[in-house]
Amino acid sequence: MIKRGLTYSPTDIVDGAGGIRVLRSSNINEDQFVLNNDDVFVNEGAVTIDLVHDGDILITAANGSPRLVGKRARISDLPGKTVQGGFMLVALSPCSDFLCASMGSSWYRRFLATGVAGGNGAIGNLDSKALGETTIAVPNDAEKDKIGCFFTRLDSLITLHQRKLELLQNIKKSLLDKMFV
Repeated sequence: MIKRGLTYSPTDIVDGAGGIRVLRSSNINEDQFVLNNDDVFVNEGAVTIDLVHDGDILITAANGSPRLVGKRARISDLPGKTVQGGFMLVALSPCSDFLCASMGSSWYRRFLATGVAGGNGAIGNLDSKALGETTIAVPNDAEKDKIGCFFTRLDSLITLHQRKLELLQNIKKSLLDKMFV
């Protein structure tokens, strides 16, 4: 099932302590779900959609850059009440690890190539109805669990190595600065 996001007005925005977090495309970084210090919060009265939960898949449905449309991440470790913003979709699946991993494959890239309208300065939009009606081949439950877990661990490992690379690059820069000062 695919759910559309919340549309809200600037007067609905409140400080973080007293509101409901609204997820945006900035909450997806390299196919990983992240929470940010600059996340937007709205008052509870403005929320007219269901809350998102750990395991749901957050998808960018519209963006000024069509190449960013379709990026996705599995939601995890939510600290409180949360919804997705108006330019976002949430996919619900009993096998979200598997579905999110499969969205990194060729069927999803082909879908994005044909299912995203926009370009030439227009806002790119994902055809959510077509995405919801897309059929993919799914293995049995045991295989789904193993495949989903494998790709989740692989994504985590890649993220750890990227952080290690960034740390080593910062150390190198620091040492070079000390050498030439």
